[in-house]
Amino acid sequence: MKYIFKEYKGDYENYEYPYRVYLQASDADNINEIYGKGFLATRIKKNYYYLSRNIRIDLENFEFTSENRRILKKTQNLTLESKKLQSPQFNYDISKLASDFFKEKFGKNIISTQKLKWLFTGDFFNKLFIYKLDDEIIGYCINMETENILHYSYPFYKPNLVKSNIGMGMILKAIEYAKENNKKYFYLGTVYTKESLYKLQFKQMEWFDGEKWNTDIALLKEKIKDEN
Repeated sequence: MKYIFKEYKGDYENYEYPYRVYLQASDADNINEIYGKGFLATRIKKNYYYLSRNIRIDLENFEFTSENRRILKKTQNLTLESKKLQSPQFNYDISKLASDFFKEKFGKNIISTQKLKWLFTGDFFNKLFIYKLDDEIIGYCINMETENILHYSYPFYKPNLVKSNIGMGMILKAIEYAKENNKKYFYLGTVYTKESLYKLQFKQMEWFDGEKWNTDIALLKEKIKDEN
């Protein structure tokens, strides 16, 4: 593996000269070790990871909170089917669902059709979760899975359900899957904005602070508050 440092705009008057830190891995490198160093898989290209403030759940002693259980009860008809990612799964309906979802939730299509199609090849991200509600497909999530970790990466679902409990229900079903399959860590992506605070409602959480995994969630919330 090798580290790649790329400059981006800094605040030179305050002596801040920031770099983005990437990791270029080989097929022989250990993905669990890479994630353990604070890197997450990108959609840029195969074996390309970025260093970030991201969060994970230590599943060894994990238990759902009362609020988690309430959501699980409200979404009890939601089911998860896990399949290996492969390009034949990708089609127009999936592309349109993703586009409609991202436009509804974020106001723009944050993943191009071409990049979404690449994600579905299974060339890097390797697992697809198919979510059904009362036997009707309502959403998907593209994931990175190893024997030890599950990175819940790119969820999207019917846009009319954005303001419901389905999004959180999908995460909770994925956590159940990770527990049942003896994963050690469940990764939930980055936490920089106030919009990402919803990711902090689980027990046994820790975040990468640039040097180590930190369990002080109150400090993380304060940092996000100060930065926004």
